[in-house]
Amino acid sequence: MLTADKTALVRTSFQAVFSTCPELLEEFYTRLFVVEPSVRQLFPKDISTQALKLEATMQLALSALEAPESLIEPLRQMGADHRAYGVSDGQYHIVCEVLMDTLAAHAGDTWTRDTSAAWGEVLSFISNTMIEGARIAPPSA
Repeated sequence: MLTADKTALVRTSFQAVFSTCPELLEEFYTRLFVVEPSVRQLFPKDISTQALKLEATMQLALSALEAPESLIEPLRQMGADHRAYGVSDGQYHIVCEVLMDTLAAHAGDTWTRDTSAAWGEVLSFISNTMIEGARIAPPSA
């Protein structure tokens, strides 16, 4: 999926930003609900547990950048689960944009065009695989 250089950019940028802003993912949700208020209803009032789930998912994805095929089935299952919650294809893209904006805002000058491109590839893979999982899931999923 990614070159070694892009893999390093994604990992180091996430760790750098997350280490200086541990509430990053909670802030992401705050931003998401401003940009796309319709998704607020999909989440619990207290977003802290959801932020921990997102952090775990991101850590899993970052740990498997050299072997993205290992993520396909878990991401497809997550997509099927999200379908059951009522998540639409377009909402995945909004989530990716808001997450990248949140990361970039905290990275400041260290967020380069290359960093943005690398993250774009990772998030595109994740969202497209989840969308695929949602589409192939049985209707009762």
